[in-house]
Order: sequence, then structure tokens, then C-alpha cells
Amino acid sequence: MSNVTLDMIATQLGVSKFAVSRALSGKPGVSEKTRRSIIAVAEQLGYRIPRLKSGDGRSIDVILHDRNVANRELWGDVQHGIEAEASRWGLAMAVRWTGDHRIVSRVERSTIGFVLVGPHDAEMHKAVRCSRRPAVTVNHRVPPLDGMDQVTATDVEAGEFVADFLLGLGHRRMVYVHGQADYPDREARLYGFARTVAGRDDASAREMIFEYDEETSAFRSSLITMVDDGFVPTAFFCGSDGVAVTVVSELVRMGLRVPDDVSVVGHADDPIASQISPKLTTLHTPYRQMGLTAVRLLLSRAGLILPVADPTPVRVSLVPHLVARQTSGPPGPGSWHSRLRR
Repeated sequence: MSNVTLDMIATQLGVSKFAVSRALSGKPGVSEKTRRSIIAVAEQLGYRIPRLKSGDGRSIDVILHDRNVANRELWGDVQHGIEAEASRWGLAMAVRWTGDHRIVSRVERSTIGFVLVGPHDAEMHKAVRCSRRPAVTVNHRVPPLDGMDQVTATDVEAGEFVADFLLGLGHRRMVYVHGQADYPDREARLYGFARTVAGRDDASAREMIFEYDEETSAFRSSLITMVDDGFVPTAFFCGSDGVAVTVVSELVRMGLRVPDDVSVVGHADDPIASQISPKLTTLHTPYRQMGLTAVRLLLSRAGLILPVADPTPVRVSLVPHLVARQTSGPPGPGSWHSRLRR
């Protein structure tokens, strides 16, 4: 019988589609008796259950190239998600720290597929797109309408949310602190943040960019220039938690109180966010879940798990959530610029 669906199997057995999916993909959540019944009916109906072929690779190759210290935590979280989901399927994870696109042709015969994590150049994207194996990009841009699957966060939406959050606290002069430039996710959050602030007649926002995330002198000089120009911000939204820690530390050195004078919001919810004092308000971004999702997409594209791969490429965006700690609050009753230590 052709075109057998999960719904058809579920209806015949009187079970849920979820149970059928779990049983046929080998995942927990159904009893062994139910699993056997579902498999038997599926085979009777002519449903093809994808399985690893003896010649297939037994590993997923993860390729990274961004060695920026500030991003170690988030890339580590993505790797943990990939490794956990790969392990559930009896697969290994091979991590390749390289920008050499020739790695793709060297390992493609022994791998199930590729996960590109973070920024890569056009040559690497071309190499994996031309490979016989499926590939997924995690937390970085792909060319417009590119056929590669992509897993990211809802970054524009996140920027909009933080703007609304700070506006709701009463802030009207705000700064988006990129830190290091050229990270598409940071640019996307700025876009959402700036667009939301621009929609208010009584609010304004500026931005700061450093050569490196930890560049305290660049933050200090940028802030002094803003204040001398008559722009005295009461809130900062930062491109990462590492950038936010730099901002909080330098604000305190300059004689300001966080959050009594200024509020600071980070992004990612790295461990350091809850280790500094005051503890950092931030957006928790599901990087581990990005890794899990990437593996599921990859195995689906390889025809190894349900649903069987659809040729249409997908963009999967996971949703962060706010973790309100101690660095956010209403703006202070007066301007702090006269107390700023230069």
C-alpha cells in the first residue's frame, strides 16, 4: 500500500499519532508491547520504516570555525545538544575545528551528515551543499533562499521583546551594545530592538560597536562621547552576556549603580550571568535545544527517522525567554551624568 501515513496506522490501532511516531522511530514513551503492535501493523500496511544501512556512517560531523572566547559557552551548549541526541540514536559526534572546506570531501563517506555551527565562509557552505550528505546550519545566516536547513533563535523578536521590557520599566534613552560586530544574530536583535524603540515618539536608542567583546576602554570612551553629546542612557541591551559583564563592570568603575542608575540586559544566559554581582538580567537562549533540533533535522533528511525527509528546506527558529535578575529596574529619579567618573 502506497502513501501510508502515521494517522492511518494510529487509526487502525486506536492509538495516538504521537505513539506511532515514537514507536517507529525507536524512541521511549511507549510500552514494548505497543511498539511491537505498531511495527507489525505498519509493516502489514506497507509502511517503510527507515533504518540505518550497513554501509552508512555512524557519526555526525560538527564543523566550527569561530574561536572567539566570548562564544565558547554557547557553542559548547550546541555541541552538548548534538551529542545528546546523536547518542540517543547510537551515533557518535565528530567535532572539527576548521575553516578548511576540503574537510567535507575527506569525511563525507564516513559521516551521516554535517552540522555547521556558527559563522563559516562561503566556501564551506558551498562544500557542504555540494556534498552527497545532508547538512544543517546552526545559529548563523545562510544565503537567501538557500536550500540548506537552518536552526536559529527568534532574534528579531527577542530584540523587540527587550525593547518593550525596558520601555515598560520606564526607560526612554537606551543603547544597544553589539560588542564585536559581524554576528548576524546580534544584528537581528538590534533590528528588532531599534524598530520597536523607533515606534515611540518619546524614546530613542543608539548603538555601540567594539573590536572585541571585552574592550572596556572602547565602552568607556563611547559612553563619555554620548554623555558629552547630551545623550544620557538609562538602559543597555547587550549582544551577549560576555558583553553585558564588560558593561556592568565598567559602569561600576565609572561610579554608577546598577540597576539604580542604569539597567543592563544580556543575551544567552551563560553561567556567568548568575555568578556576577549584581546577577545579570538576560534572555535565556535554547542553544542546547538548537543542537537537538539540528540532529533531528539531519537524520530526517538522511531518511533515518520520522518524518521521512521532505525536499523543502526549513528555517527553524527557537524562542528565548527572559530571566529577570538584579541588573534591571526602573530608571533613577534624576540624571547620573554629574556623578560619572571619567
